[in-house]
Amino acid sequence: LVEMRPSAVVMRHAASGAPHFLARHLRIPIVNAGDGTHEHPTQGLLDALTILDRRKSLENLRVAIIGDIAHSRFARSDIHLLSKFGADIVLCGPPPLVPLELASLAPGVRIAYDMKQAIRDVDVIMMLRVQLERQHEAPMAAGEYFRFFGLQLEHLALAKPEAIVMHPGPINRGRELSSDVADSQRSAILNQVENGVAVRMAVLERIFA
Repeated sequence: LVEMRPSAVVMRHAASGAPHFLARHLRIPIVNAGDGTHEHPTQGLLDALTILDRRKSLENLRVAIIGDIAHSRFARSDIHLLSKFGADIVLCGPPPLVPLELASLAPGVRIAYDMKQAIRDVDVIMMLRVQLERQHEAPMAAGEYFRFFGLQLEHLALAKPEAIVMHPGPINRGRELSSDVADSQRSAILNQVENGVAVRMAVLERIFA
């Protein structure tokens, strides 16, 4: 790698901490594009931008993150970012996918296993896919999962009237959310996709400046 003389490295790796290890041995910028089950920092940045497209501030948001949080880089990055702005964050999903120790990730984080309770009066609902490829236990059947943790249109009445729905993709309609929700005016999922390009361009511009 050194002999190639790159100006920067964008690294996605299955091992948590791999970009940090590489940064100790190279004197060029290392962009973490996802490391194991640790973080995905640019996803956190694009999610923050997406929220700001719909709201005036990131301060003191009430956020529900629902799904496979144990294996989610997206969740960890968003938790660390939003907690810096005083967010009240509730993590929700099946107990094996939302272990209690996740409440210690940042201040203002709590655990709930009832989705209706989790999304009550929140500003942002972040849905996650079940990452079957990272699980070692038999997964919950899709229909059963959707029954307890799938976001449907009627659930949105429990959140704040201006609450938005987000998802890092790819979405699985009929598993973690219904098509009615994914295609609704409350959905910011396509905005996330669009903002991903702008944010990652900005990161590259910053490191090459």
